[in-house]
Amino acid sequence: MKTREGLLTKSRRGFAILCVVAVCSICASAQTRSLELGVDVTGTHLHKIDEAPVGVGVRALVNLNPGNALDAEVTKYPGKVSVLAGLKSGVRFSRFGVFGKGRAGFWHFTRTYAAADVGGVLEYYASPRIAVRIDIGDTIIFYGGSQLGTVHNFQPGIGVSYRF
Repeated sequence: MKTREGLLTKSRRGFAILCVVAVCSICASAQTRSLELGVDVTGTHLHKIDEAPVGVGVRALVNLNPGNALDAEVTKYPGKVSVLAGLKSGVRFSRFGVFGKGRAGFWHFTRTYAAADVGGVLEYYASPRIAVRIDIGDTIIFYGGSQLGTVHNFQPGIGVSYRF
């Protein structure tokens, strides 16, 4: 008989494999598209559990065209990890870009919870290869059947990326 912990471990492993396959697919498609790799610092206010962790993350983007990109990010917080992937869509000007974002994934702390991130992105293009990115988002964590339910959390961030 399988234990609940064993099933959770297998589902986490399966999700991790899925994330690796997704990142490899993004990198493979980048041969014909513009690939961006970046780092960021972000914080969030997890108000229902009264925590405000600050995390450091890595980001990979594949620009499908000037206004749309596949956007994936892994962020490590003290005792927590978030993995989010989705679409960034908007308008690029010569020095600035304004975008909306919608990403899905998970947050892991004591357990793994489904999550979504929706919000806005402002980019400044310091050069043709360097972008500074400011994110303002609503990170939604789905705590399932717990008393917390579905919780919205404010999440700002800033980062820099390099376009290949």
